[in-house]
Parts: sequence; C-alpha cells; structure tokens
Amino acid sequence: MTRWGLLLTLENSGSVARDHLASERTFLAYARTSLTIASTGVALVQLFTLAATMDTDMERFARPLGAVMIALGLFTLLVGIARYFLIQNALLRGVYPVARVSPTLLSAVLVLVVIVVFVIILVAR
Repeated sequence: MTRWGLLLTLENSGSVARDHLASERTFLAYARTSLTIASTGVALVQLFTLAATMDTDMERFARPLGAVMIALGLFTLLVGIARYFLIQNALLRGVYPVARVSPTLLSAVLVLVVIVVFVIILVAR
C-alpha cells in the first residue's frame, strides 16, 4: 500500500496530550457515525414495511437493505476501533498515519446504498 501512496505517515512534533485527545474525539465520531448508519438501517426497514401496506412490492427489499446498513454501521465501528489503536501506537512513536482508504471506502459504499434505495423507490412506483 505504501508503493501506491495509500499509506502516508507524517512526523508528529506537536502537543502529545492534544493529539491523543483529538484521536479520542475522532473515535467518538466514528462511534456516532456507526450508530447513525445502523439507525438508518432500522428506519429503512420500517419505511419499506409501511410502504408495503400500500400494495407496492418494496417489502422484499426492506430486510436486505436494513441488514446491509446495520452491517455497514458495525463495520464503521470496527474501522473506528482499529483506527483508534493504530493512531495511539503511531503517536507514541512520534508519527501520524493519514487516513485515506477507510473514509473513502465507507463514503463510496454509503453513496452506493443511497443510490440503490432511490432506484428501488423509483422503480417500485
């Protein structure tokens, strides 16, 4: 991954306490984001189940999409946990690895899920 420029490490010469607290805030942001994504999965299941009462064929998509969103929320939490410990170890060594792959991958998957939801809604009508 270093050969393609996906891993970037910067020298950490700033305040150690500030950097560790910033790392902790970033982990909490990952936790909030994962909770939001998982809650969106539950909301999608409820939305499609309610829409199915109006004689549309959307109910068959409800549980798979909800499961994908909940799994994506759990994956986001795992990425946050792994990233937190990676950053803690790197800060102790005096460097800082820049996140490039995980936020891009998570964003791309979320955009794909949003597009799929809108296509399902448009096709089912």
